[in-house]
Amino acid sequence: MIKITVINGSPRKNGATASLLKMMVAHLNMKKDIDVTYYNIIDFSLKSCTGCMSCYNKGICCLDDEVEVINKNISESDGIIIGAPTYSSNMPGSLKTFIDRGHFVVEQALSGKYTFALSTYEISGGGHVLSELKNLFQCSGGIVSGSFSYKLPFNTSPFENPKIEKKIIAKTEKYYNAIVKRKSKSLINRIINRIALHVVMKPEVLKRTKQYKAVIERWKALGVVR
Repeated sequence: MIKITVINGSPRKNGATASLLKMMVAHLNMKKDIDVTYYNIIDFSLKSCTGCMSCYNKGICCLDDEVEVINKNISESDGIIIGAPTYSSNMPGSLKTFIDRGHFVVEQALSGKYTFALSTYEISGGGHVLSELKNLFQCSGGIVSGSFSYKLPFNTSPFENPKIEKKIIAKTEKYYNAIVKRKSKSLINRIINRIALHVVMKPEVLKRTKQYKAVIERWKALGVVR
């Protein structure tokens, strides 16, 4: 069974971003070997990261909310899809709050997982949001397996354009096939992850092994260190 976590990073449960994500989910659910979990990030009253770094030492966040429920589901998934609208040329704060607490980059939470980034926008900045999500995926060990960005007027349905449904279904099918065929990382994907992990993070973490106890344990499981 292939398990996929889908995260709607929009504060709007039925906006354009959610509509596109739900179309992806509907297509994936037509497959017999798929188990999809869908989250509206706005359903969770997530607290902002305080920078205490206890997660690096203990492996879990010290703040008392439901963030670890989502994190656990991601850890058990084969793939992750994140969608976000564009607010002030960036992703919404609610999604950024989750990403800050998602054990993504240093802990390499997406190692070997297939990723898909989706963004919507009205004026500009959609490409920037898409780039930020893809960079997050690559630096976190993920396998970038698709992306989609769509410009449309505020408070309208993306499916008013009859071509969009076909496009998003084609993108979803390609993403699904990447997982089934166990497609490997692209060269640029491997380079970015290697630089982030081995050149930037590894030397600093190994200087403070006690502080990064849980990270070291995670890296040993992944074969990053012995």
